[in-house]
Amino acid sequence: MRFFNALVNDVRYQFKYGFYFLYAVIGSFYAAALVLCPAEYKKTAASVIILTDPAMLGTFFIGGIWLLEKREGLHGFWPVSPLKTEEYILSKALSLASVSALASVLIALAGLREKINFPALFLAVFAGSVLFTVMGLFIATYARSVNHYILIASLPAVFFTVPPILAAFGASNPFFEIMPGTLVWGMIAGSLGVSSGVSFFLRPLLIIWFGAFFIAARRRVYDAMPDLGVGSA
Repeated sequence: MRFFNALVNDVRYQFKYGFYFLYAVIGSFYAAALVLCPAEYKKTAASVIILTDPAMLGTFFIGGIWLLEKREGLHGFWPVSPLKTEEYILSKALSLASVSALASVLIALAGLREKINFPALFLAVFAGSVLFTVMGLFIATYARSVNHYILIASLPAVFFTVPPILAAFGASNPFFEIMPGTLVWGMIAGSLGVSSGVSFFLRPLLIIWFGAFFIAARRRVYDAMPDLGVGSA
């Protein structure tokens, strides 16, 4: 119940500050772009758009959420909050991942007129969004302002985005295949019929990447508020 309440509060907070409205506006723009895209490039374009927009948008939104909470003094309530650090992180990640996955399905519905494995698409974007939102939260704890966050988050975003974009256009490399962005893109592409998807043997790498990001974020969130007693270490 404690975690569920945190999840509901995060959804309300994100709605209040217009994050869902931004998802709708950006998603509408990309859906329109897909409608106008030539048929032979439509699915490949959709796989890249869904990766770099819904799947990774949480990376940037979480920075704004963290800084808004900090500016409004919400972190000061942690001494009396029973919420644990890991619950705080997962609540943020799952709430943003849900809207990201829904946005990806709506983009595909509006922009593509072909057979799509929607459950697989939803799960692929959900997993990717959780992964990259947790990474974004880790980075956000170092940020002093929104502009500073965008600056320090840009390099990791490029690092994780370029390999799947290259892979989408046929540039294969063993190093690219183990990168989280490429793994998520492979799952998205598989659901759209662009590729055969991610090898069964490579999928556990997503869990390893998530574990690494989660451990790093958990420690940083705890350390970012050393005097506020953010749940358990």
